Amino acid sequence: MPTDINEVFFAAVGDVHGHMNQMVNHLRHSTEVFHRQFDFILQVGDFEPHRDEADLATMAAPAKYRHLGDFEAYHKVRRGFPWPLYFIGGNHEPYGYLDTHPEGFELTRHCHYLGRVGVMDLHGLRVVGLSGIHSEEAFRDARPPLSAQGSCSNKVFTYFNERDVEQALELGHADVLLLHDWPSGIVDPKDAAAFQGQRRSFSHDSVGNEYARLLVDALQPKLVLCGHLHRSYVTEIQHPSGKKTSVHCLASVEQGREAYGYFGIRNGSLLTWGITN
Repeated sequence: MPTDINEVFFAAVGDVHGHMNQMVNHLRHSTEVFHRQFDFILQVGDFEPHRDEADLATMAAPAKYRHLGDFEAYHKVRRGFPWPLYFIGGNHEPYGYLDTHPEGFELTRHCHYLGRVGVMDLHGLRVVGLSGIHSEEAFRDARPPLSAQGSCSNKVFTYFNERDVEQALELGHADVLLLHDWPSGIVDPKDAAAFQGQRRSFSHDSVGNEYARLLVDALQPKLVLCGHLHRSYVTEIQHPSGKKTSVHCLASVEQGREAYGYFGIRNGSLLTWGITN
């Protein structure tokens, strides 16, 4: 258990899909188990901070998945996030709202969007985030202006593009990298059967995308966090430089404890804490 007061202690959360209350309740219980508060929370996209039906209308998703969710109560300050939370965009976000500040902004107290490409210094950790997912057809295109919403598919706002990746590369390095989709090439062939024909993965070697992997290889963070596939998976990438990157892919909040990861940084070293709640 984390006990060093000089250690940065934080949690990571997978896809929330508007279930903020469930997330907060789970994290509160975790602090009771650890006997310690989090310095901050990191979230890997599909947060779904819908303030109202107008926000919901700008999300790319089938009608059966369009639910207002819990965020309205946080926006109206009837509820609050107990710790600073930083999230990136996934492929199910109200980009009509988030893209009013593509550089990132504070939505409500303790709730920060990192932007299309963002970097924050959190307790001495350099956290970099890339919002969205990859589409080869859209990768080299500029995103339409917000004024085009309603006249084009909401899906076009869910993709990162070449300029986003270039901006992230220009940041030079990261301690923690937040991605929505997985980097390519991280699934061990021995785990192939578990990925065959699964959600958004027809085989283990088709999981993820090359541009997310490019960022991992270039920024060489201590830790990569991602979501999107609604399953947990932990692996490590060994870089030619000798550095190692720990990759933690997280399930969705509705799936329970596999949606959460608990980490410490002490004297520059990454620590991972297990929990059984």
